[in-house]
Amino acid sequence: MKINIKILKKAWVSDKIKLENLNEKELVKKMILRRRLSRSSKILIKLASECEFKTGNMIYGSAYGEVFDTVNILNSIQNKEPVSPSAFQNSVYNTAASYHSILYGNKSEIITLSCGDETSYCAMQQAALTLFQEDKVFVSCVEAIGFNGVDELNKCDYDLECGVGFLIEKTDKEANIVINIKKQKGVPNSMLWMKNLYDLCGNKNECIVSIKL
Repeated sequence: MKINIKILKKAWVSDKIKLENLNEKELVKKMILRRRLSRSSKILIKLASECEFKTGNMIYGSAYGEVFDTVNILNSIQNKEPVSPSAFQNSVYNTAASYHSILYGNKSEIITLSCGDETSYCAMQQAALTLFQEDKVFVSCVEAIGFNGVDELNKCDYDLECGVGFLIEKTDKEANIVINIKKQKGVPNSMLWMKNLYDLCGNKNECIVSIKL
């Protein structure tokens, strides 16, 4: 079974080390909330803003999750130190999506998933399924894997922070793009499918892709 989806809005951000222009001060006015945000949360909020999404159904994917806070927890345990409550709170996979929902009071369904190298495509599949019940869905994939010592592990030379997001709707029109996955320098495998989609859409007035369910 296939469903054709239309891309209404799209956004991509990436940096080899750390994204510096996420506009969190403008997007998150309350300092208390802003100070609690994880790196993934800041990236997701930026992507959602560029896609003009505040409330509604969201599908969020990440292969690696909240690595920075997870590493901090493990270091605390190894050093026999108290675990930071903030790190513990921010260590779960739905951290970024939850902070976005808190920021905008979004009470709609949010689904978070992780599927290794297939994360971005699986997220889009879930978003396509959601379109059978909702008019529009925001789907995003974020990786923020910067932490002390990551250079020793990052043999694939991925960008340490990147994210992609789409606002989509169901359509009866024929697909006008076909995705053939191409490796890209710096882009984690978990995000390749969505990044290829983003690139193929380019400046098209109408971008439609067929998703196999």
